[in-house]
Amino acid sequence: MLYKHLLGDALLLVGFTALAGSVACSAQQSKPQPLPYASIGAATYDGPNRGSSYDLKGPMIRIGLLAPLHGPEEPAGQAMVAAAKLALQDASRVSWPDGRELTLDTVDTSVPPWGALGDEIIRMVIQEKVVAIITSANAVSAHLSEQIGTKIGVPVLTMSSDPTTTEIHLPWIFRMGPSDKQQARLIAQKLYQEDGMHQVLLVSEMGQDGCAGATAFRRAAHRLGAPPPISFVVNPSQPDPDHLLGLIRADFPQALVLWTGPHEASQVIPLVRRAGNGAVIYLCQAAAQAGSGVAFRPSDAAFQPARPGDQASVVVSRQWGNRPELPFARRYGAEMGRQPTPVAAETYDAVTLIAQALRRAGPNRARLRDQLAAVQGFHGASGLISFDNQGNNRATLKLIILRLFKRPETKADARPVSDFEAFSSKKELLGRTE
Repeated sequence: MLYKHLLGDALLLVGFTALAGSVACSAQQSKPQPLPYASIGAATYDGPNRGSSYDLKGPMIRIGLLAPLHGPEEPAGQAMVAAAKLALQDASRVSWPDGRELTLDTVDTSVPPWGALGDEIIRMVIQEKVVAIITSANAVSAHLSEQIGTKIGVPVLTMSSDPTTTEIHLPWIFRMGPSDKQQARLIAQKLYQEDGMHQVLLVSEMGQDGCAGATAFRRAAHRLGAPPPISFVVNPSQPDPDHLLGLIRADFPQALVLWTGPHEASQVIPLVRRAGNGAVIYLCQAAAQAGSGVAFRPSDAAFQPARPGDQASVVVSRQWGNRPELPFARRYGAEMGRQPTPVAAETYDAVTLIAQALRRAGPNRARLRDQLAAVQGFHGASGLISFDNQGNNRATLKLIILRLFKRPETKADARPVSDFEAFSSKKELLGRTE
């Protein structure tokens, strides 16, 4: 019951803060107002808890990790866990002070989000006393963590591309990858401006993530004066592949943009190839996770696809595939049998950033937040990371082209990496964040 009360407090924080401020202002116009406990909506955190008395105690320093560990997105969650564990191994090569140990507290995001998941996040923060939270690409887990982290004072590093997580200047959240807006703008520029396309099919998943991504892409197309894309929403509980296949064949799109999770992508991509109309495919980062049927290689080797339908593209950091990423990619590949996706690399970087900041700040959430907010020019596995004053990663972005292979017909035809292999294009399609 305590968890549910705390979660209710966290979810109503912003509303209560605004209401309390309004009542105090009208009732005490003539009285001097006390300084706030902390400033919500500012670029910095001015609250307390930096003193040594607020340091976390105990032999373990725990990092919370939210990842899907069951159900259709389990491969994406296992990829995050594997990447996080590799980062812990690297961070622990040098002993921690006082014989402490850095460890993970992992929570499965496959549970119902507005009940069990909220309770689990609060358990991590209150009982396990995690020093920070890393979330999956799922927007709901990011928003829940953000609300609880802001209420209690816990740094949150998220893989979610939902831009609303950082739009109100909450000082406790940091986004590791590009937002929906950034990805949509770069994809739209490539499709409409560079390639002159006019018939684009936008496939999004039902729910907050798909809606936010689809809206961002439609707006990016509108700003370029392009025709609105044909839209199709995938309902995971009632999939309708025949309808989608008929739509592809009837409207003959020149390109397909996927704003879904990896499981939906693994179902849609074969349909596009089955339609045989040569449509090029663009994936958001959430779709290009483990389980999507797309695998990455750190090589910059160019390739010339036999036809447009043999390729797909995804937005990554400008430095993706550069030398700092290679050692992690090799180790990850040896353990998982495939190369890391951008989300896996970003998870590795999130744990590494927290570990490095802890060595400077000590086991204190507020001081850790200060160190994370100051990150500039960090050469990570996912690229160069610098946070702006809203917690956005300011990395320069590019599109890389992935080569898609047909599913193997027999075991002898199977490739050790996955059903599809990916090569980054030698030609880089550059774009900048806002």
